[in-house]
Amino acid sequence: MSAQEIQHSDYRIRKLIGALGLALPFLLPLTEGQFLSSISHYYYLSFSSLLFIIILSSFGLFLISYRGYKVDATEKISDDMLTNIGGIAALIVVFFPTYCSSSESIPINDLCVSNSYPLLGHNDKTTNTIHLISAAVFIFTMGWMSKFKFTRGNNTTNNKIYAICGNIVWGTLVLLFMLFIADLIQDGFKITKYDVYILETIAVVPFAVSWLIKGKTMEHIKELFIK
Repeated sequence: MSAQEIQHSDYRIRKLIGALGLALPFLLPLTEGQFLSSISHYYYLSFSSLLFIIILSSFGLFLISYRGYKVDATEKISDDMLTNIGGIAALIVVFFPTYCSSSESIPINDLCVSNSYPLLGHNDKTTNTIHLISAAVFIFTMGWMSKFKFTRGNNTTNNKIYAICGNIVWGTLVLLFMLFIADLIQDGFKITKYDVYILETIAVVPFAVSWLIKGKTMEHIKELFIK
């Protein structure tokens, strides 16, 4: 597909999504000076909650605004539809946060005990299930974008990177699902205290890299220095 088939604003959205994806798993623990059991649990700490809401909401709005390429004869779902699904899922993750249990944080555990939840916080398993499903849909669509949508170009090297990133995203999603099933079978099952956080980070970073490359980030940085 030629470069003329996509709007210039979409390149900016690609770079923003990529930058936010790289920032999310590293910025949150830096702001609080501690790791939690999952990225979503930062919703319950003062400053990181703002970053979590802003970044996830931005994900959702940018993805919904993204148009991408028009669907061709070999595809059944367009870039626009896929990113709309991912964007809505990201917004649901914000409005239906994870429950406060099992955060590996004493202050958050205290909130659970006292029922003093911030914003839309809760300790309800049904709401938590909605959160988990929405997060899975968001990650799944990002893997789909990397593996199947971004690989339609003619740059063989980049296509290999996109495919690898998509495989990593989906692979970590499978592992997260396996952990979820193991937790249902054996309540409180964990490989490490931070296994979910680690896998979420491994999933987020590759899709962020894909969006940055697809947004021609390095080419645009080179142009700035050349000028």
